[in-house]
Amino acid sequence: MDLTTFRELLTPAGQRVLLAAAALGPTEAAFLACFEKLRKHSPPPLAKAALDTVLLRLRARPKFAAADRMYFTREALEQATGDAVATYRAARYASFGVVADLCCGIGGDALAFAAAGLTVHAVELDPLRAAMAAANAAALGVADRVTVHEADALTVPLPGVRAAFADPNRRSDGRRHLAPDDYTPPLSALRGRFEPGFPLGVKAAPGVARDDVAALGAEAEFISVGGEMKECVLWFGPLRSAAWRATVLPAGVTLAAADEPTPTGAPAEVGAYAYDPDPAVVRAGLTGVLAEQLGLSPFDWSVATLTGPELVRSPFVTAYRVEHSDRFHAGRLRDYLRERGVGRVTMVKRGSMLDADEVARKLKLSGSEHRVVLLTRIGGEQGVIVGERLAEVR
Repeated sequence: MDLTTFRELLTPAGQRVLLAAAALGPTEAAFLACFEKLRKHSPPPLAKAALDTVLLRLRARPKFAAADRMYFTREALEQATGDAVATYRAARYASFGVVADLCCGIGGDALAFAAAGLTVHAVELDPLRAAMAAANAAALGVADRVTVHEADALTVPLPGVRAAFADPNRRSDGRRHLAPDDYTPPLSALRGRFEPGFPLGVKAAPGVARDDVAALGAEAEFISVGGEMKECVLWFGPLRSAAWRATVLPAGVTLAAADEPTPTGAPAEVGAYAYDPDPAVVRAGLTGVLAEQLGLSPFDWSVATLTGPELVRSPFVTAYRVEHSDRFHAGRLRDYLRERGVGRVTMVKRGSMLDADEVARKLKLSGSEHRVVLLTRIGGEQGVIVGERLAEVR
């Protein structure tokens, strides 16, 4: 979709085409058939844009409660911050009143800032994404609090702005970049446009090197949603409140450390329960902090999995009731499962060199029972834990 077609889509005639496209109930598989029907009564570019919009709105529903009123491109939807993270993040900016959302894309964060009562200057260099951000603000009824600037985030005037958030592009030339100064615009340039100590948050790749983060003197917050790692944000100035932070949504719980955590304590024997920390905890390097908080122990410091004698329920971990643990031996594992009528297994790999799919194929099981098989390291060796996954706290 180009900018001219998008503007046409926003007109009353374009909205009628959009309604007609939705009435067809399009799917990716049936796209061509729906397009042929729609183009008989509409210009082909507009028909295609309408169908794309309907399909993208369906895809966006897990991210956005108001997806059916919003506008996206495929790439912009993939990169956009969803409601859960954006709403959580907006709370950190609540006291600043007027904020900038730099490299705002289609406006995921800007919409959440505005919904929280903030005045927002949303800045986007791409003309189509900027137009979509403005249309989304209007569709959600917050256009009076969102001013969209089609401009360069590094040079646009931002009078009255008291804090800023930036989501630079971390992809170019078909590659994902991890180092912050390889982003577009680079982190150093984003920081350089503001005075030292200015309240600034910058989204970074979740795989950003810990040494790169430590050298910046920022807080690195790793955020997961529903157990899936979503993003990292680097916080500067008064927005910084720790060195490392893990936040788990939708539970809204957070775990932080003031400096680089150092694992302590000797590994324990695998107990009655095994615990798999949320990926945000692991990525933030806070497994040791979590273990101390929950009274758990590692069974090998080279992996993040923990153990304990009693059931602990926490949104920071997935708990497993342990039936069996051993050094990994394919034959012994197969015999153990067959003796208990296990025909289905869920393989979980944590720090193991083994190929989980290959192990599952070689077991050749039959039966009605199900177990979780955790391939991991125990006491410095390849190990296996068999158990039952317990209900999570989210």
